[in-house]
Amino acid sequence: MGYEESTVVFAAVLVVLLLTSCELFQAPPLLKTVTLDGSLSDWGNYVYTDGATDSQWGANNEIYRAGILFDATNLYIAGEFTKEGFNNFMVIVDLSGVTGAQDTTKHPWGRKYKFEKGDVDFVLETWGDGYGAWRFTSAEATSVQVTLASTETSDGHKVVEIAVPLNKLGVTDPNKLSVKAVFVLTGGLSNDGSKQYAGDFYPNQGFEAGDGGYNVPVVIAKTISNPLKK
Repeated sequence: MGYEESTVVFAAVLVVLLLTSCELFQAPPLLKTVTLDGSLSDWGNYVYTDGATDSQWGANNEIYRAGILFDATNLYIAGEFTKEGFNNFMVIVDLSGVTGAQDTTKHPWGRKYKFEKGDVDFVLETWGDGYGAWRFTSAEATSVQVTLASTETSDGHKVVEIAVPLNKLGVTDPNKLSVKAVFVLTGGLSNDGSKQYAGDFYPNQGFEAGDGGYNVPVVIAKTISNPLKK
């Protein structure tokens, strides 16, 4: 073997070792269990605050707090929000290692969202004391039963905590799971189906404007991810 060939082989081996070491030393996900009581008190720093005046539809259709966690058994979702009419607090989730849908086209209620990167594996909408939840695949959206706890603050904010069994979502090893999600104060479609209405996003997407009507599908570029062990 000549000098140049041995150099190439050495470089290839070095790259493999570096990639392997990165995987070995990457922090595992934080597995945290929360109690479903509608208070969010045990979420600590893992429930995030959204701007209180950033909704396109005003204070009666606003996301105030949102978060996502999981343990060995459940995916947990937290939210504090206000809503009017048929608008709902919505979470769209992408799970690593699970094959989902390109977008929410198969949503039974006709929502039109997609991730800029990743696929849609789970969607939940709640209005406070009820919910709709679906696992998405390339072929269909299938209803999923979850556990919901809800309360209401003195100033009329709805507070929800939700537990979704991981085995209902196709997750086999939570110790290798990563999750990204976006929260939306969602409305419906325009009469001609060309626009999806949304009053508020967490995290904010940067394109929010006007009456909250956006060309379909609404492309989600900014998400939150599950925390890692420190």
